[in-house]
Amino acid sequence: MKLSTGALALLRSLLRDVPGDHHVLTLHTHHTMSTAVDRRAETFDAEHPQVVERLHAAVTGGAGASVVLRTVTDRISHTLPNGVEIPVELVRGWYVTGHRLIPLDGARMFDAHCTDAASGEPLPPEHGVEYTGAPEIDLTAIPRP
Repeated sequence: MKLSTGALALLRSLLRDVPGDHHVLTLHTHHTMSTAVDRRAETFDAEHPQVVERLHAAVTGGAGASVVLRTVTDRISHTLPNGVEIPVELVRGWYVTGHRLIPLDGARMFDAHCTDAASGEPLPPEHGVEYTGAPEIDLTAIPRP
């Protein structure tokens, strides 16, 4: 499945100010779904294009959703005992409301990922993960169905 023009435009806008070429995009609506996304010059390869299409539908349809983007960096966080180097991952996010992507700051991302949903107790951060603020996203170029 190839990305529609609208979904591709949304992905370009979402990743415009985000460094790196390797990402995992997770969309939370009624169902959580994820896809790997690799930047390839002027386009993108999405492992599961339907995830990007659903994000486009949520944004253009005004549905509530949230988006988490994990970006694999070139920096090494740590090395496992078997010699495998683990890269630093940057985690940022937005929530979708009123046809907009509202960026979350690093503190809110940390709280969301480091708090047990059932008990409210703090959880340790993932090793090698940096929770960072998301950039503002300009959606004016995104075609609406």
